[in-house]
Amino acid sequence: MSTTIEQAVRALLDERLALGGFSAAAVAVAVDGETVLELEVGVKASVDENGERIDPDACAPVTRDTMFDLASITKLASAHTILSLVQAGVLDLDEPITAKLPSYRSDAKQRVTLRHLLTHTSGLPASWHGWEQPLLQHLESRPADAPPLAATPFDDREALLADLLATPLVAAPGEHFRYSDAGYNTMMALAEAVTGEPWESLVTGRTLRPLGLDGALSFGAPAQASVATEYDTRFGRGLMRGAVHDETAWVLGGRGASAGLFGTAGGLLALGEALRTGRGEILGEWMWEPQLGRMLGPGRERDTPSGYDHSLGPRIGQLNMMGRSGWNVRGHTGFTGTSVQTDREKGISIALLTNRVHPTRHGAGISGLRGTLADAVYVATGRADAEAMTRPLPPELW
Repeated sequence: MSTTIEQAVRALLDERLALGGFSAAAVAVAVDGETVLELEVGVKASVDENGERIDPDACAPVTRDTMFDLASITKLASAHTILSLVQAGVLDLDEPITAKLPSYRSDAKQRVTLRHLLTHTSGLPASWHGWEQPLLQHLESRPADAPPLAATPFDDREALLADLLATPLVAAPGEHFRYSDAGYNTMMALAEAVTGEPWESLVTGRTLRPLGLDGALSFGAPAQASVATEYDTRFGRGLMRGAVHDETAWVLGGRGASAGLFGTAGGLLALGEALRTGRGEILGEWMWEPQLGRMLGPGRERDTPSGYDHSLGPRIGQLNMMGRSGWNVRGHTGFTGTSVQTDREKGISIALLTNRVHPTRHGAGISGLRGTLADAVYVATGRADAEAMTRPLPPELW
């Protein structure tokens, strides 16, 4: 089985690598709790700090311990962290967050709950852009020959979070599903306000360490241990390597609830396996059970852009990511070209890491790779849904 899976996965990765979809990729697969594949292809970076192409013979290859920017997969760890505070009685899933956040004591915002935020049904917009104009103004004041920004130029994180919390709703809570980074970062601001602890400490102490992931997943990573992401010219960051790609998380110091975690394929697979085995109330129930029917009303369980349902954190049955056999699979994607998925019924977990935004987010990309790779794994294990495999995969956004 392992040989068959490796042959199928390697062929898919090599094809996309040749097309320029990424410079680096790593895949890890577990079947019935046993890791049957760990595979890496490509190089950590194809351009240097000046944006110049690196001689292929001088490129550093991807290895088993190479770290990738997980992007929005961070939301799974964030959800677990928030739910641990619910389990401890510090927060409540269905109490309006205005009870803890005074800035939410106005208009429809006073109805927003943690359950809304976890399921992207709060009515908040996709993103918060309060940082963007101040950053552009800062860049205008810098000398033309100034070095790239290695870190956020903003030192008042509380002021940034206050601006985030002032973000108006664009719909009433519970009216629509709208994927929202702003919603997850609102939960982060709430958790920090209630506990008095910084977000990194909360995630490490309540999620990474208890799940045995401390070190395998982390906020940021050493540059030389990481694959490069985008060569940024708009916000003065240059080549991003070991620093989070997501602009909002970077502005907030690299520690966000929407993005910020880095990890190896093996570390990400361990997170998927923790969700599959479902130890305890958080992983076993809250992060597994469907929620959108409850939040939006009966019959709207898959009222999302790609027709998937949602639990308190993971997506459910996102076929363009999870493959044609993935109707009951849980997981998440990341903008940088990452994904993790897990299937309790068929005992399969898959972690896919790429840097599809290197050296630019406008490159060949990996459209369709996630679902096709999942299909290949299910076929190789003999656990594919034969009828479903006759249908086309839905298109993927990126």
